[in-house]
Amino acid sequence: MIMKLSRSVNKVLVEANDDLAILVTRTRQLSYLTQVLRQQLESDLAIHCYIGKVDKDALVILVDSAAWASKLRFYSQTLLPQLQMAHHSFASLQQIKIKILSQSVTLPEPVYQRPTMNKENAKGLNTLADSIKDVELQAALVRLAKRAK
Repeated sequence: MIMKLSRSVNKVLVEANDDLAILVTRTRQLSYLTQVLRQQLESDLAIHCYIGKVDKDALVILVDSAAWASKLRFYSQTLLPQLQMAHHSFASLQQIKIKILSQSVTLPEPVYQRPTMNKENAKGLNTLADSIKDVELQAALVRLAKRAK
């Protein structure tokens, strides 16, 4: 007996909503470019830096404190040519802007907070559940979708 493989979660989410597909794609791009950036930095600094935005001529790097922003500013003049050589997305950059993540944007905390779900996310879970052949997994996704607020 050959089991038919369920569609991947990513494929279902991408098909469910064009805006969601754009968001998933952009998030992957920024995550990859963050890895490229981090390869150019010292490891202690690298883990505190994230790509926030890449424009035609400017790169916005987010850091999680003023101390790391100061250290990154020290490297920014040598960093620019390194990034231009490291990846084509950085080729036309002329400046690096450094921004500190505000206190309202929190990085993962050690204290667990139960995540909330909106109606649109619940709709996506229900769409995903409809495409899955595993009855137990399908039921679990439907139960999870019912928690939407």
